[in-house]
Amino acid sequence: MIYEVSNLKFSYGKNRVLNGVDLSLDESELLCVLGRNGSGKSTLFSCLLGLLKPEEGSIRLCGKELKDMKEKEIAAYASFVPQNITSSFGFTVFEYVLTGFAASLGLFTHPSFENKKAVIDTLEMMGIAHLQDRIITELSGGERQQVAIARALVSNPKLILFDEPTAHLDYSNQIKVLRIIKDLSSKGYAIGITTHDPNHAILLGGRVALLDGDGHINAGSSEEMLTEEKLKALYGDDLKIRYIDEFKRNVCIYPKI
Repeated sequence: MIYEVSNLKFSYGKNRVLNGVDLSLDESELLCVLGRNGSGKSTLFSCLLGLLKPEEGSIRLCGKELKDMKEKEIAAYASFVPQNITSSFGFTVFEYVLTGFAASLGLFTHPSFENKKAVIDTLEMMGIAHLQDRIITELSGGERQQVAIARALVSNPKLILFDEPTAHLDYSNQIKVLRIIKDLSSKGYAIGITTHDPNHAILLGGRVALLDGDGHINAGSSEEMLTEEKLKALYGDDLKIRYIDEFKRNVCIYPKI
C-alpha cells in the first residue's frame, strides 16, 4: 500500500477542515478527490506530503509513519504537481525540471550527470524536449503544466499528487493533461488528483473520494460515488448524470442555470 490514512484531523484555528479522514491509495491506483472550494482538498494533500502536521491520526507512506520521515525520504516516494507553476527566477524548462531532484540532494550537492540525463529522458518521454531551452515564464498554461508534470516524474517517484491540475487550462489542454494522468496510472504510478469537475472523475475512472463541507470523506468506485444523489448533496445543485450511448459512458450536466 502506498498511502494508508487513518482518522486524520486538521484544523485552521477553530475551523475543523479534515474530520476523521480514512483513505488509502495503492500502486497503479487512481483516486479523484472531489469537493467544493474550501472543503479541504488542498489541505489533505499538504498533509499527505508532510507540509502540514495533522492534529490527530496516522499517515503511512509505503509502510512508514509520515511524521517520522525526513523531507528527503518523503520526496523519494512522492511528487506533487500544483495548480499552476510560477517562477521568480528566469529558469529554463531544463533547469526547472532539474529542480525536481532538489529535495533528494544535499544542500551543497550539485546535480549529477545521471540527474541531467534523467531530465532529458523525461522531457523526451513527455514529448516536450523541444521546450528545454525555453524560459518558464514564456510558456503557455498548457506547456507549463506539462513541464510541472515532467518535474514531478524526473525523480521516478512511486506516486504523484495533482492539485487541480486543469484549473487554469483551456478545454483542449485540460483533455491533454487528463490523458497524461491516465497514462501515468496505467504505467504503475499511484495517482491522486483533486478536481471540481465530476466529468474529470468519470473520464479518469478509478476511485472517487467525496470531501464534504464538514471534513468527512467517503470513497468508493466512480460508479458508486458519482450519482445524482451524492453529487447534489456535495455541491448543493441539481446535477444530472446521463448516459451517452455514442461515447459509451456517463456525463454530468447542469439541466439549467
